Amino acid sequence: MQTIQRVGIIGRGAIGALYGSLLQQGGVSELIFIADEQRRERYAREPFLINGQPARFTYRSEGAPLDLILIATKQSGLRSAIEQIRSFVDAHTLLLPCLNGITSETITRRSYARDQVIRCIVQGMDATCLGQELHYSRIGEILIGADHEEQQESIRSLKAFFDAMHIPCRVASDILREQWNKLMLNCGINQVCALHRCGYGGCQSGAPHQAEFIAAMKEVQAVANAQGIPLNDQDLRNWVQLVDQLDPQAMPSMAQDMVSGRKSELELFSGTVVPIARKLSIDVPVLTSLLEKITAMEQEL
Repeated sequence: MQTIQRVGIIGRGAIGALYGSLLQQGGVSELIFIADEQRRERYAREPFLINGQPARFTYRSEGAPLDLILIATKQSGLRSAIEQIRSFVDAHTLLLPCLNGITSETITRRSYARDQVIRCIVQGMDATCLGQELHYSRIGEILIGADHEEQQESIRSLKAFFDAMHIPCRVASDILREQWNKLMLNCGINQVCALHRCGYGGCQSGAPHQAEFIAAMKEVQAVANAQGIPLNDQDLRNWVQLVDQLDPQAMPSMAQDMVSGRKSELELFSGTVVPIARKLSIDVPVLTSLLEKITAMEQEL
């Protein structure tokens, strides 16, 4: 079983900075953030705070191959990230795309070997990154899984590594189902909070946008079920319960994008599900409305 010691992260947003902090706390042997020269220089001169404390990350634009690289960029930055990490990758390097949606692994595998790109989901955290500060109270978990038998040893290596780092990690028996399950959540919570520019509190029990949040998830469930992906009502209830437990002031990533004037990951959510629904002749009025309204908002940014 491969021992993971040297780790890289590309993308210093909410997920990248959160995992960088957790890996440092866990005592990882070596951690670097991969960034182009312009970002590296900017990161080096601008203080970055995590829960009020200065982060002490190492930044590099080139280097020797690593054991593991977490890709934590936005979807819009995925293709450039795939090129940026090349000098850090050899045949033994495991790649873990930590993006939302269901397409990042397929895109990454166009440039790297299928076996070294591992499907994963990061979920349950409430990390909010605005400006030069990251705040979080829940670290959530990372869910990994093999989508073919040749990856089983790599999955065992990753599980052992994250356990050693005290980072919650589960191995999914059906990672594709779990990715659709997370997509169901994101099509609800991310998009509704983005539209209304609110924190999780806007979608919690008794809040004004919870019905819209649940309706969006039900539409994703219908599209998944039509393709033989067995999402059920308990999956939906679990997400409602989880959102109720999150910091009501914290924002999911799309809402953070709206507040910061950045283009969001809309294409990963309604932008992915609505076209599939149309091909299957499934009516998805809530997802369609969210797609149209958020697209219009982004055009004004």
